[in-house]
Amino acid sequence: MALLHTPSGAPSGARNATRPRSSFVPDLVLLGIAAIWGGSYLATQELAASIGAAAVLCARFLPPAVIMLVGVAVARRGRSPGPLRHSLPPGAHQKPGSLRPSRSLRNVLRAGSLLGLLRAATIVLETIGVTLTTATNAGLIIGLSILLTPLLESLVTRRRLTRSLLGSVVLALVGIALLIGGSGLAEVTIGDGLILLAAITRALLGVAEARATRSHASDVLGLTTVEITLGAILFTAWGGGALLHRLPELTAADWGVILYLGLGCTVAAFLGQLWATKRTSASRAGMLLGSEPGWALLIGIVIGGEQLTIGAGIGAAVLLAAMLWGRRAEERWRTSRAGTTNSAEVAPCGSNCGPRPESGKDQRRESSSDPTVSPSGSQTMQSTSRSPSFHEPSDGYIGQ
Repeated sequence: MALLHTPSGAPSGARNATRPRSSFVPDLVLLGIAAIWGGSYLATQELAASIGAAAVLCARFLPPAVIMLVGVAVARRGRSPGPLRHSLPPGAHQKPGSLRPSRSLRNVLRAGSLLGLLRAATIVLETIGVTLTTATNAGLIIGLSILLTPLLESLVTRRRLTRSLLGSVVLALVGIALLIGGSGLAEVTIGDGLILLAAITRALLGVAEARATRSHASDVLGLTTVEITLGAILFTAWGGGALLHRLPELTAADWGVILYLGLGCTVAAFLGQLWATKRTSASRAGMLLGSEPGWALLIGIVIGGEQLTIGAGIGAAVLLAAMLWGRRAEERWRTSRAGTTNSAEVAPCGSNCGPRPESGKDQRRESSSDPTVSPSGSQTMQSTSRSPSFHEPSDGYIGQ
């Protein structure tokens, strides 16, 4: 088929594919989520001490799940854009009386369930692990997720990460170590093993979110609804009885913490994380979310009156430098990735651009500079230069 051109002469789609997205908004959203999660440590520990970890998780997920499901029902009834609004592709019609969900809806349920399981596993491992180790150990080990995420993303996408991006990730890890690890690791316990597993599942979650939202038509609200609902089912089965038993003991301050955990740390954070990850890479999102322990320390200094040591101050500066470096490195990596994908799909066109040969015979005719007779009987001159293959990847990249 003939290639279409924009007025500037570049293939249509090439300009969109290689256009860098330099907005700071996704970065600010991810940093805001890290700050929200960092501020939840102290409140969660105090609430868990009074009603138990299982009851806290149930209270955190059950009300948001009800809110999201009601929102979906209202959106679908009002025919307004909603989480599961696009359950059928444009122009498609489902057979009347059919109870079988559409393909798009099944995709949302499948992807959202995977995200929900990874999220639930991460939260459970962190919640139990932090009670069996020190806060310093937990903060340092969970920080390994920002190093694991780009490694896993490289394996999944089959594309090599740049040295700059890897260097910024390692520098961020050093900054976190300086920021919260002034006293070093304490004696290794079983809790450290659970936190390490949480770092792995958190990295897997970041990569899974990037793949689930890589399409422009991906349903962020639908994925979040399924993710939160699955968490609510699991945590209600685990801690619903304990929460019901402790309800009369909850104070106004406890309900305030539950509201903060449910709306801030769950609904807003999960929606924001999927939205921002859709507009960046899993590696970049993991690095920014990895600043969570730093935000916890900062909030502890401002609200809890803790002291900032020299080592922690240096660590904060190193972490900030790593984030700025990583932002530029990730943009270059993502832009080159889009350009590589485009070059694998669209051949460069010059003044003699024409339809791509479809057979070996046509290719032999193309390699000759002698006039040949076209099927219509007119003479044409074939170019001696061979355009690059549509299937030749550059830089060793294999499409996702």
